[in-house]
Amino acid sequence: MSIFSSVIFQISVLFSFILIGFILCRINFLPKETGRVFSRIENGIFMPAVVINTFWTNCTVKNITEKWIFIAYSIGILTFCVLTAFAVSRFLGKTEYLKKIYRYSVCVSNFGFVGTAMVSGIYGDNSIELFDYLMFTLPLNLFTYSIGIAWLVPNSKKVFSVKTFVNPIFVSLFIGAALGLLSLPKNELASTVISSAAGCMAPVAMILTGFVIGGYNLRDLFKHPQTYVVAGIRLVALPSIIALTLTLIKAPQEIIVAALCAHAMPLGLNTVIIPSAYGENPETGASMALVSQLCSVITIPSLFFIFGFA
Repeated sequence: MSIFSSVIFQISVLFSFILIGFILCRINFLPKETGRVFSRIENGIFMPAVVINTFWTNCTVKNITEKWIFIAYSIGILTFCVLTAFAVSRFLGKTEYLKKIYRYSVCVSNFGFVGTAMVSGIYGDNSIELFDYLMFTLPLNLFTYSIGIAWLVPNSKKVFSVKTFVNPIFVSLFIGAALGLLSLPKNELASTVISSAAGCMAPVAMILTGFVIGGYNLRDLFKHPQTYVVAGIRLVALPSIIALTLTLIKAPQEIIVAALCAHAMPLGLNTVIIPSAYGENPETGASMALVSQLCSVITIPSLFFIFGFA
């Protein structure tokens, strides 16, 4: 399957679930509290399952030893994205919490669902390229489910609080990493339950996003100028700079492909899920999710074509 076809297919899957959530909201099929309930289930069950499953499978001593170069490049690129996010977010949000929303969005793309699915669609579920990609995204997972989630947890009293790290997702990160590093054998029942719960995360997250979007006038979601700034940085500027720099320093092609698949994806859904779970207005996240995913249909295949991977 070509990169363009893979992108179109994955975005189509994503929008299909978003459309389901949107319709459910507009026809009042579910009560208004559904968004809050979905977000709490996501935050407390499905997302922790994804984290445990990912780290239990991939965060092993053997994998880290063999694929350290992917991890090293990923850490360097992530550091650049974090520094950029801090610089940019200062000028975007009117409140400290909105600044954190934009900061997270610049740092983190949807490297999990869309990125992994695209790599799998292009190279196959059991390919070495998919394994390399999972190693490349280990630091991204670690960052996203620790510091990233802590930014999205509302904390009106303090700029930083250790309490924000004590959440189901962050705790599950340590559980998954411990299971992986200790190479503990997988119990069939536990593994099946965790994998099944993890498989629910993306569909429910997209239905939740559609349900949230359905509660707004669509015109309002396209009226946020900050959304286009963040989408432009996340979809075009950052991946272009990253790919160009890696090309100039003659990084391995596998690294460049992994970097593009991780950092050229649309904005993630955590900016909808986490604020909703804590009673915050998810309009900003819904706006960025909608706009960036529409734009990514053009930007992703264009970037891969420009850098010679189409």
